[in-house]
Amino acid sequence: MSLWKKMSFTIIAVIVLITGLCGVISYRTVQSVIIQNKKEEMGNMLNLIDMNITQHIGTLDRLIDVISDLVFAPNKLVNETGTKIFEETELSILEQEINVFPSVKNLYVLNQQDEIFYQYKSSQISLEELFFQLDEDKVKQNKNIWISLEDGSIFLLRTIWMEGVKKGSIVLEFNPEIFMQLLINNLSTFHHQITLITDKYGKVICSNTGVPVEYLNIVKDRYDTGEHTFQFNWSNVNYFACGQYNGITGWRLFSIVAAKDIFPQLQLLKNRVITITVISVLMGFLISFLLAWTITKPLKELSKAMEKAQSGNFDIQVYTKQKDEIGSLIQSYNFMLGEIKRLIHVVTEEKMAQKTAELNALQAQINPHFLYNTLDTINWMLLARGEDDISDLIVRLGELLKYSISGANTLVPLQEEVRYIRNYLEIQKCRMEERLEYAISIEEACNAYPCPKLLLQPLVENAIKHGLEPLVRGGKVCIIAVIDQGELKITVIDDGQGMEAEKIQDILLDKRVGLNNVEKRIKLIYGQSYGLRIHSQKNNGTTVEIHLPLIVEGVFHEDYDCR
Repeated sequence: MSLWKKMSFTIIAVIVLITGLCGVISYRTVQSVIIQNKKEEMGNMLNLIDMNITQHIGTLDRLIDVISDLVFAPNKLVNETGTKIFEETELSILEQEINVFPSVKNLYVLNQQDEIFYQYKSSQISLEELFFQLDEDKVKQNKNIWISLEDGSIFLLRTIWMEGVKKGSIVLEFNPEIFMQLLINNLSTFHHQITLITDKYGKVICSNTGVPVEYLNIVKDRYDTGEHTFQFNWSNVNYFACGQYNGITGWRLFSIVAAKDIFPQLQLLKNRVITITVISVLMGFLISFLLAWTITKPLKELSKAMEKAQSGNFDIQVYTKQKDEIGSLIQSYNFMLGEIKRLIHVVTEEKMAQKTAELNALQAQINPHFLYNTLDTINWMLLARGEDDISDLIVRLGELLKYSISGANTLVPLQEEVRYIRNYLEIQKCRMEERLEYAISIEEACNAYPCPKLLLQPLVENAIKHGLEPLVRGGKVCIIAVIDQGELKITVIDDGQGMEAEKIQDILLDKRVGLNNVEKRIKLIYGQSYGLRIHSQKNNGTTVEIHLPLIVEGVFHEDYDCR
């Protein structure tokens, strides 16, 4: 598949994925937020209804208090049958109080034997059915008792007790329709929302619409389990319900609405999201093709030019007006072709120069060997004349020269390096005579371990030149090699004039001093964990420690313990 197609399909896939995810997430988020808000509105509505109930019951409590004061006053006259006698003014006050409450349908006053001796309007009432639902504890506590009958009638009863003696009862009968309007007060939030109030036995006291029995039983059962906000399914329709308990009356308030009625515009939102997603995909499809073509066209031209360059034609140039990364790439390609042509010319010219350099290198190798052979001839001439001391010096000088020019190995066994430094010290001793003494102590186990070639010479030279030569008495150089804590430790000690701590740092940082070169060589070969450690005090000599790993044929001998 071509790059153009890959880019097109990739961009389209990304656009579809991102747009789809954004659409789904947006739809789900809006749906969740709106439905949650609507559910909270239903809960708030029940709170308002509960507040209406509490407020209305408070006014009814005051009404019963007024009626009780009028009817059961201690100085109220009674006739020969024991029935209290009302004056016209009292009856007028009683009627005015009742007329203030349009929901009150009738008033019944009962004597101590629970017989009606006064009623506001003529009507029939079943006292047996009424007293069947009485709560004896509340009767004795002068508390209001709410009663609802099967025919939908609603009553409020209070038994009046004075000094522990039952005086009678007051019963208010309510008009269910007006009472329902006062309590529910058209507070429904959604279309087709059901709002209802049930008594403590689960019987519907009032509702804004009819409720099927099976439907209501599901709601009551779920509420009785402790769920005050829940969802349920009835007749293949999902519903949301919330409930609340009124502690004064013992009633339960329910609000029920179908899920589809909580947010009727949900389908419209879904269609809009789908439409926007489709439009975004189509626009992305067009943009992806244009973008892919803009990118791949100059790349195709560049690819063709590179194919010609592979065949050896370096004169092909690609021209572009683009200032982006692709234009920069084409410019780099053109520059690279120019550099290749230039380098081919340079390499061709340098081939001849290389031939000449190789001949010069061979000639340069002849000179050190010629010098070594000359020294050997001088040695034999000195031996023939009996100059043994000078002959020995010439031999040591020849061995130093031979060690310096022999091979190109970076690492040599320690014993070879020690042999070299011993010759070097003998030559220096011939020059300084009694002013120079030296001692070499090498553990037998250390001889086979490799070390960088010409490792000790800069250290010994520095000890003689800067430590001993400035002193009239001269001094001594000691070289010690041991295996210590899994490392090859080589120590060069002199008892010369020493130096301050600041001078040590200057020596290690000065590229012109041999110690700097030795330090860099060790770290380059073995790593930053190894190198030199210098200890010195003014007029108290200098000690240089060389720390190297124990390596034989590239293997660290970490388990070797020579202590």
